[in-house]
Amino acid sequence: MTLRLDEDVEACIVEMAEREQFSFNLLANRALRKLVEWEDKAGKFGFIQVPTSLVEKVFSILSDEEARELGREAGANTIPEMILFWFKKFNPENALKAMEMIGSYGNAFRLQYTLDGETDTVVLKHDRGPRVSAFYGEMFQSLFKPMGARVETRETDGQVVATIIRPLTGLASEHKDAPLIPSFAGAKNGRGYKR
Repeated sequence: MTLRLDEDVEACIVEMAEREQFSFNLLANRALRKLVEWEDKAGKFGFIQVPTSLVEKVFSILSDEEARELGREAGANTIPEMILFWFKKFNPENALKAMEMIGSYGNAFRLQYTLDGETDTVVLKHDRGPRVSAFYGEMFQSLFKPMGARVETRETDGQVVATIIRPLTGLASEHKDAPLIPSFAGAKNGRGYKR
């Protein structure tokens, strides 16, 4: 396969590759992966890019309870709709894939997770203040509740740590022997923040 690039695009990729000390092919592959995994569907789903300063301003206007209510809405409706749109199946693995995509491609946060027997831990680092933590804390609760998982969150001004306790019986019993955190290409599984 041959790919012809506009000269200015090629020059920018070469410059970035030299600056970041990556190969031209690696950067081109990343760009194409983002196009097929994110950009194509994100536009159809209705994602928009908003400057961080504007997001911080919006959350500074909200009360703590309003931020939590927004998080509950996102976890109960918006994120599950996104998961179904992208992956066609609403399950814990796809929920974490969606969170990884929002974090890395949407530049919303950095995500790290570890597996530990019956509990899985997700660290979502955002550095945008306590109301953003309130939003993400409630979002985790609402997102995993329909799957039968119990979620305990600890919030700081810059991050949320969510402990996801796998269901033993009931709605999501088919997941009891498998961790809720997925193993998919690119997952870091506790070895560092994925950006």
